[in-house]
Amino acid sequence: MSVRIAIDTGGTFTDLVLSDPDTGRLVFHKVPSTPADPSRALVEGVRELVARAGVANAEILFLIHGTTVATNTILQRRGARTAFITTEGFRDVLHIQRQDRPHLYNMRVRRTPALVPRHLRYELPERILHDGSEAHPIDTNRLDELVLSLRAEGVEAIGVGLLHSHINPGHERSVGEMLRRTLPDATVCLSSDLSREEGEYERFSTCAMNAYVQPVMTNYLKRVNDALEDAAVDAPLYVMKSNGGVTSADHAADQCVHTFLSGPAGGVVAGAEIGRRLDRPNLITADMGGTSFDVAMIHERNIAFAKNAEIDGLALKAPMMDIHTIGAGGGSIAWIDSGGALRVGPQSAGARPGPACYPNGGAEPTVTDANLVLGRLSTRSLLGGAITLDPSAARCVIEDKIATRLNCTVEEAAEGIIRVINASMTAAIRKLTVERGYDPRRFTLVPFGGAGPLHGVELARELGVIDVVVPLAPGVASAEGLVFSNLRSDRIQTHVVMLERLEETAFEQMLEDLTGQTVGDLSTSMAGQEPVISRRVGLRYAGQGYDIPIDLPAGPVDLPALESAFHFEHERQYGFARRDQQVQLVNIWVSAEFPISDDPRSPSERSESKRPAPRTTRPVYLSGEWQDTAVYERSRLRPGQRIEGPAIIEQLDSTTLIWPGEHARIDAWEQIVIAGVETP
Repeated sequence: MSVRIAIDTGGTFTDLVLSDPDTGRLVFHKVPSTPADPSRALVEGVRELVARAGVANAEILFLIHGTTVATNTILQRRGARTAFITTEGFRDVLHIQRQDRPHLYNMRVRRTPALVPRHLRYELPERILHDGSEAHPIDTNRLDELVLSLRAEGVEAIGVGLLHSHINPGHERSVGEMLRRTLPDATVCLSSDLSREEGEYERFSTCAMNAYVQPVMTNYLKRVNDALEDAAVDAPLYVMKSNGGVTSADHAADQCVHTFLSGPAGGVVAGAEIGRRLDRPNLITADMGGTSFDVAMIHERNIAFAKNAEIDGLALKAPMMDIHTIGAGGGSIAWIDSGGALRVGPQSAGARPGPACYPNGGAEPTVTDANLVLGRLSTRSLLGGAITLDPSAARCVIEDKIATRLNCTVEEAAEGIIRVINASMTAAIRKLTVERGYDPRRFTLVPFGGAGPLHGVELARELGVIDVVVPLAPGVASAEGLVFSNLRSDRIQTHVVMLERLEETAFEQMLEDLTGQTVGDLSTSMAGQEPVISRRVGLRYAGQGYDIPIDLPAGPVDLPALESAFHFEHERQYGFARRDQQVQLVNIWVSAEFPISDDPRSPSERSESKRPAPRTTRPVYLSGEWQDTAVYERSRLRPGQRIEGPAIIEQLDSTTLIWPGEHARIDAWEQIVIAGVETP
C-alpha cells in the first residue's frame, strides 16, 4: 500500500488529507496553524494524521504542500535584504510603476513602495534592442564595481532585470553567472527565467518579488524537509503552484513567485473535480476560511486562468488561476467606522488570539462570534468539539463594541455582521462573473472552507444561483484538491505580429519549441509518461494595451478560425467586436501536465430513502426571529437521504446551514446538494 498526504497551511488552521488510491479511503485532519513557524504545524499534523490512519511512514509515496509563506512574506515585508540590477536609465521603474491611479478620485493616494529601496537599485551600462540585437555590450568594469558595492551592503538576494531580456536573455545570463561566481552567499534571480513576456515593469516587479522571497522560502522548505526527516518521513515533498499544478520543493524555492496562490489553487482543483463527478460544466468555487475569501470560476469545465496579478499593490506576471481574494473569513473583525456604519474586515483575529469565543483571549467581535450568537454554530462544532466555543464571550464583545453603538439588540447586531460580510463576498463573486460577462444563474456554487457552507445558501440567494454543492469535507477541500493535482509547467513567450502576417509554418515551429521546453521542465521526473498539452494565444486589436487569451485546438493551426474566435470572445466580454480591425498576436502560452494523482473515490451504489433523524434541535436566529432548527450529524447521513430546511448539518471541519423553504439531498458522492434556493 502507498498513500499520499496533502497539507494546506492556512491563516487559522493547517488542513491535512491522506489518500489511499488502492482503497479509495480518505482521512481528514486539522491542526491549529503556527504562524511564527508554519513547518511546526505541518510536521505535527502529518504525525497525527499517520497515527490516525494507522499507516507506516514508509507507506507515504509523496507529500503535496500548499503554502502561504511567499504571500505572507510580501504582505508582512519580512523578506531578504535585496538588491536589483537593471539597464542604465531604468533604475526607477520599480518606483514609477504604471501611470494608472489605484484610486481614481483620491488625490492623495500613494502607491505601494517598491520591495527594493532606491539605494539598493543599481544601473548597468548595456543595451539589448527590441528585436534582440545588441546595441551596447555589458560594461564589465562597472559590473565589477557593482559586485564590490553589493558585498559591502551585505545583500542576501539579487534580482537582475535588463531591458528586452524576454527577447534575448544573453546579457542577463552573463550577469547572473558573474554574480553567482563572485557572491556565492547571495541568491541570484533573473527576470528572463521567470517571464518571457513584454512589459518592463511587470517583469522587473516579478523578479524583485522572487529575489525578495527566495531566501525565506528556501529556508522554510529546508526546515520542513529537516523536520520530516527527523520524523522518519522520507517521502519527497512537492509544492502546489498558482497554476494548479505541483512542482518539486527545490523548484518552488527557486521560483517562489509561482506559489503565491498555492493554497487557494487546491480548492479550485477540488471544485473542478466536483464538476467532473456531477457533470456540471459551470461552477463558482467559494473558499471561506478564517482570514480570507477566495473565489474562482470554472466555465465549460475550464478553470479561468490569468497571467497578470497584483500582490499588495505590486505587479506579478506569472501563469496562475484567476482567483479573486478579499479579507473576509470567520475571523474577520466587525467594527464601526467614523461615520457610524458597520464594517467587517479586512482585519482578522487570525489563529492567535482568534475570535472572542475561542479560549485564547480574543477581544474583538468576529464573524464566527456572530454565527455563534445566532445559534448557527454549536459550542462544540469546532474540530468535533476539540475546541469549546464560549457564547457568553461572543455576546459580550458584540454587545459592547457593536450593539450598544448601533442602539440595537445583540441578535440584530450579529445578523448585521453576517449581512455585511455576505455583501462583501457576493461583490467578489460578481467581479469574476457579472463583470466578465458571465451570468451567475447558470453556475453551481461550491462553498467550502471552515465557514463557507454556513454562508453558501445566502450567497446563492443574492446571486440568483439555484444549486449549491457542499463537498464531503468542506473544511479541508483545498487540501483534498492538492491530492488531485498533477505536475504542471507553463511557458509563455511574447511574439508580437499582425495575425494576417503570421507565417503558419513559423508559428507551428514556435509552438513545437515551446511545447518541448514545457515538457522538458517535467520529463525528468515522469519518464515514459505522455503529457497532456494545452495551448492558447494572446490576441488583441492593433493599438490595444491588453490581450485576450484564446484556446488553440490540437492539430494544425487555423488562423481564420482563430481570428473569428477572438472576435466572438471580445464581443462576449466587452459587448462589441471590430471585425474590420486588424488582430495582433501578442504571446503564445503552452501548458504541459503529467498526471500523478487520480480521484481515489467512487460513487456509492447504495441509496437510503428513509428520512434521517436529527441528533437534536436548537433555536437559530433566521430573518429576524428565532426558529426551532433540526441539527444533523453529517457522518450519519447516507446517499439518497433528504433534509428539509431549516436545518443545520455539523461535522468535524465545518457547519452547513439550510434555510427554511430549501431542501438538501445527499448524493452518491456523499456531497450535500441544496436545490431550489429561493432568490429575492
